[in-house]
Amino acid sequence: MTTRWALLGPGRHAERSIVSALKAAAGSSLVAVMSRDRARGEAFAKKHGIGTVHTDLDEVLRDGGIDAIYDASPDGLHAGHAIAASQAGKHALVEKPLAMSVADCAAALAASRSHGTKLGVVFNQRHEPAHQEARRLVQSGEIGDVILAYVQVPLRMATPVNPHAPPTWRTDPALRPGGIMWSGGDGAFGTLAYLVGQEIEEVSAFTDATRSDPPNERTAGLLLKLSNGAIGYAATSSKAPFSRRPFEIHGSKGTLLIENSYAYLSSAGADPRPSLTLVNEGGSTVRIFPPTDCFRLEIEQFVRAIDGKGEPMTPPEQGLRIVATSAALYAALREGRAVKVATFLPKMM
Repeated sequence: MTTRWALLGPGRHAERSIVSALKAAAGSSLVAVMSRDRARGEAFAKKHGIGTVHTDLDEVLRDGGIDAIYDASPDGLHAGHAIAASQAGKHALVEKPLAMSVADCAAALAASRSHGTKLGVVFNQRHEPAHQEARRLVQSGEIGDVILAYVQVPLRMATPVNPHAPPTWRTDPALRPGGIMWSGGDGAFGTLAYLVGQEIEEVSAFTDATRSDPPNERTAGLLLKLSNGAIGYAATSSKAPFSRRPFEIHGSKGTLLIENSYAYLSSAGADPRPSLTLVNEGGSTVRIFPPTDCFRLEIEQFVRAIDGKGEPMTPPEQGLRIVATSAALYAALREGRAVKVATFLPKMM
């Protein structure tokens, strides 16, 4: 059975990474695109060979030729789209974050459960073979007990910051409630927790924000206490375009180092092949992995979940916990103290 997709949000990210993945994914067909600007939607559809253009979500959900939505729209729209899709009997794969608040995440999760639809959150780097191998080595005890873990995920700005430029949805607090800690931090700490197989229980944070409502941080350092006793540190910034993206996992019997993952963030001419180094008493071994289309793999796993073969890579319960962790981080920043993530988790968890 082929899953027929509608893409919500024909923006830069969708054009760069999602259209090709939806077309290449096994068991998938990209049949429609939704844009509130019909002219923009028609130009996008013509360029990418998409047969149908819709201008609002109701049109998408009434279309019997659509089985699932891929939501690449602004953050503040995700929860509403996911809830409406579930109510219409359609599945939803949503770019992170799942919602702007824990309450909205819980509502989206409840709608999916109530209507029997699949709901997933896009953390595509969980499909990176270097990350999966690192996770396997950690879980098999290859490096002993995890003591420390570190991740750095800088984001390269598409255009230089211009304080006089007109506002976009990224600066609208109704559509994005924070800066880089919201838009990049969740990818950093979410991947770190996945690699070590532990939940983040308590957090603290420092940023360069010059205001707090909404915060406008462009660099953030996050301190994380993990469920099995490990200490984690995650850093993210949009001000350091030539920064590398290392992951380090230090255990009682060895260390794992990952470099060059998040290949789609690489600058021109950079080596897109991830590497994984294992260091222990026996010495050091390095494995090089080929570049991987993680977005395609994300979509293919979601299609299998629709077909009853497993679950999305990042199910909504995990998407909710990640938003709760972001909420805890902003509370820690405002209050100048460590904050427990459980404070923000609803009873359904």
